[in-house]
Amino acid sequence: MYADGRPTLLPADARPAAVGEDRGVATLVDHPRLRLVGPVAAIVAFTLGVLLLEDGERTSTPGVVAYGLVLVAAIALNLRDRAPLAVAAVVVLTRVALTWRTGEDGALLPAAMFALFVAARSGPRRRNLLAATAIAVPMVLVVAGLSTDPYLEELPGEAALGLLPLAVADAVRSRDDRLAQRIETEAADRVQAERLRIARDLHDVVAHGLSVITVQSGVAAHLLERDPAQAKDALEAINATGKQSLEELRAMVGVLRSTDDAPLRPTPADPNDLSALLDGAARSGLDVRVRTHGSFPTDVGDACVVAVHRIVQEALTNVARHAGPVAVDLTLKHHDDRVELTVRNDPGESHRTATASTGVGIVGMTERAESLGGALTAGPGDDGGFVVRAIVPHHRPRTEPS
Repeated sequence: MYADGRPTLLPADARPAAVGEDRGVATLVDHPRLRLVGPVAAIVAFTLGVLLLEDGERTSTPGVVAYGLVLVAAIALNLRDRAPLAVAAVVVLTRVALTWRTGEDGALLPAAMFALFVAARSGPRRRNLLAATAIAVPMVLVVAGLSTDPYLEELPGEAALGLLPLAVADAVRSRDDRLAQRIETEAADRVQAERLRIARDLHDVVAHGLSVITVQSGVAAHLLERDPAQAKDALEAINATGKQSLEELRAMVGVLRSTDDAPLRPTPADPNDLSALLDGAARSGLDVRVRTHGSFPTDVGDACVVAVHRIVQEALTNVARHAGPVAVDLTLKHHDDRVELTVRNDPGESHRTATASTGVGIVGMTERAESLGGALTAGPGDDGGFVVRAIVPHHRPRTEPS
């Protein structure tokens, strides 16, 4: 977690171990205290090394005060996650004081750059960047003036080193913001896609059942006095369809309530069994003639099976809704990598009044096929009927990594 409380996009403890990596070493490297103290220890080691080396440009030999300033900077850096701006100010002051005391402007330079980076990297972006800049600019001007080199020659280099951590911190924040936005967008897209799939399933189940019930209730009302026996059959068909629709809805709600990784659509137990769909179509008065060539392979994807069943169900529902009790030809051709299906119905009754349509039936069927890399076309046939043709691959096509 960053100092401003924002979670990291890839926590260190979630990093997978590399092949052959010693988990004990990985645990040690990922230890929070080591990540906190490690950079400070490296900076202190560099600073002490610079101070212990002989330098002819120094104005005085480092003494107790110089090493005390290094100690103050080290202690302050260990508190960088609590108060990054205050730590940056303290470390910058220790660097200015050490430069004024000894003329050594490079000893605490890494410490100052690291503190400025953390300050600009933490907290509200604009506020902390401006505050870190306000701390860095005086340091640059004062240290350049304390240097033994001419001021105008020292100032450009000092400015570049002093402002570099601010630019790097802002660039890192921009990258993290873009990555976080991309992750949120992809997550929202996945949620929206799943919502659309659930909506299509609910539409298929509800529309199919209600269409059958609507047709049969009209038949029952028409035959109630003329032929009570047929009216009774129609009412029984309504009852059976209602029960089947409720069972499918319960199955879908049960899947949605589950906490495991089950698919969010009920998969038929037997991929090649269309009896439930044909029974529903028969109750709607449709005469479906089925021609099947081949069968689903044993390793067929569940998404393909669900898509085929739902496309057939929606196509038959549309026939019952808009054409009435007519003859329908259903053809399924199985290939090595795909299944082709065709639903063709005879012309409907010219005097029949079609039930209201939501207009999403064909769109939903098309999206089902295209989501698996297939295709679907629907339109009037040459004989005045309607034809739905679809190609559904057995498995989702693999996308190449970008």
